[in-house]
Amino acid sequence: MIDHPVDRLVMIKKPRTERGPPAGSSSAKKAKAASEAKSAAASKITVTLDPKLLKCSVCCSGLTPPIFQCSSGHITCSECCEDLEYDCSLCGKPNDARCRAVEQIICGMTVPCSFREHGCTDMIPFTEKLVHEESCPHAPCYCPIAGCRPYARQSLHDHINLQHPTVQHTNVTGGNFCPLRMRDEEPARFVSLSSGRTFLLVVDRSVPSGRGLSVIHLANEQIREDDFKYKIQVYTRTGILCLSGETQSVERLTKAYQPGASLFVSDAMWSPQDSPIYIELRK
Repeated sequence: MIDHPVDRLVMIKKPRTERGPPAGSSSAKKAKAASEAKSAAASKITVTLDPKLLKCSVCCSGLTPPIFQCSSGHITCSECCEDLEYDCSLCGKPNDARCRAVEQIICGMTVPCSFREHGCTDMIPFTEKLVHEESCPHAPCYCPIAGCRPYARQSLHDHINLQHPTVQHTNVTGGNFCPLRMRDEEPARFVSLSSGRTFLLVVDRSVPSGRGLSVIHLANEQIREDDFKYKIQVYTRTGILCLSGETQSVERLTKAYQPGASLFVSDAMWSPQDSPIYIELRK
């Protein structure tokens, strides 16, 4: 009797595969998004550059595509190229070649907001930095009243109402000269029309031997564009002083206040009781 070998059946246990959530579930989408974000973050690098390298060699403003260069490597923005008829201002060589490499680098760059120290945590595409900072809520704002420190997150109108509660309000009729009796120490006066438009008459006492009077139109999110014409008359001890022009519309002052025009009244001519200020506002 011949013994035949017995076939041995060997069962191999497969390792258990952990199943993730169904592909269409919200948790699966979140996991995919997190994975993609992690992968994208891993593909980016952080570098430190001298900001001067990202500026036009002519006007020194930040570069944005299209960017041009000459054969010597001098980089110029498109506006300067047009002004210079595509000749390099540094070496005189033709400056009509697109600098694609720099354009790609700039378009892929993100930079922190300049107002990071004031609380902004946004990372902005380099080409959108100026646009962002023009409307950044963390940008420091300035007040035209002397001695006031920069502030943030408020319109100029709200800031003066809250921080300078002694500034008085006067309602006037548009198109008519209306008198304002102002005290000698008043730094400013709110002037309002029946339409709801509000203006600020600023009294700048930093002017040597006198004061400068100027007008600001206090714009807001609903009212931004309309500029008004104004006329100021001051009856002084020696005669009438007059100034007219268009108002400067301001929601926030992002730089120290510099009036477009102001009416200078010397201390020798000014008297709070004898020098009433008349103002006319009209469109």
